[in-house]
Amino acid sequence: MKHQPITYLVTIILAIFSSAITIQAQDGIYYTGTTLSNANYHDGQLPLAVGVHNIQILRANREYPALGGGVTWTYNHAPMLAYWNHLFYLEYLSDPIGENIPPGRTLLLTSKDGYHWSNPVIIFPQYRVPDGTTKPNSKVVAKHLWAVMHQRMGFYVSKSHRLLVLGFYGICLGPKDHPNDGNGIGRVVREVFPTGKFGPIYFIRYDHGSRQQNTAHPFYHQSLEQGDVDRCD
Repeated sequence: MKHQPITYLVTIILAIFSSAITIQAQDGIYYTGTTLSNANYHDGQLPLAVGVHNIQILRANREYPALGGGVTWTYNHAPMLAYWNHLFYLEYLSDPIGENIPPGRTLLLTSKDGYHWSNPVIIFPQYRVPDGTTKPNSKVVAKHLWAVMHQRMGFYVSKSHRLLVLGFYGICLGPKDHPNDGNGIGRVVREVFPTGKFGPIYFIRYDHGSRQQNTAHPFYHQSLEQGDVDRCD
C-alpha cells in the first residue's frame, strides 16, 4: 500500500508527457474561414477593425521632393515604432529604387500625436563597402559599392531611460545576394537625445570579416562614457 502514491505519481507524469507529445504534434496555426485577402489592394479588401486608424506618414515623390518629405528614394521599408520622452519615433530603411539595391540608408521621423509627423532625417547614412570585399563561394568582388540597410530591431530604451536607435549595414554584391547572411559589415547604434540631436555612430556587433581596423565607425567600447558601454552591453 505504501508504494501506491509513487505509482500514481508516475502514472500522472506519463499521462502529462503523452498529452504534451500530442499537443506538440498538433501545434500550428490553421485558418478555416472563407474570407481571403486581395493582394491588389493595400488593405487586402478585408473588413476594417473598429477603432483602427491608418496613418500615412510619408509618400515618396521622386519628381517633387518637397511633397515627399524632402527625400526622393522610393523604396521605403521596415518601419519600426517607439514612444519615448513624449514623442513617437519611427525608423525605416530606404533604397533609391528597390529592395536590397544599394545604396541604402536609415531615416527617422518624430510625432507628438501620431498623426502629424516631421520630415525624415538620416540617422544612419550611406556606408561605403571596402573595395576588394567578397563573400565565400562568390566570384564577385566589391568595387565602388555601397552597403544596404537590413535591420529588424530599431530601438532600445535603457533602464536609465536613454533611447538608442539601431541599424545594420549589409552587403549585396549583386542580384539575389542576401544582405543578412553573416557576411555583411555589422550592426550599428547611436543615442537619441531629448534635444533631438544624435550621438556618434558606433558598431555594436561585427559581421564575419569586419573589425575595428577596417570599419569607418569606432567600436562601442571606445565610447568615452562607461554608461554608454553599459547600455550597449
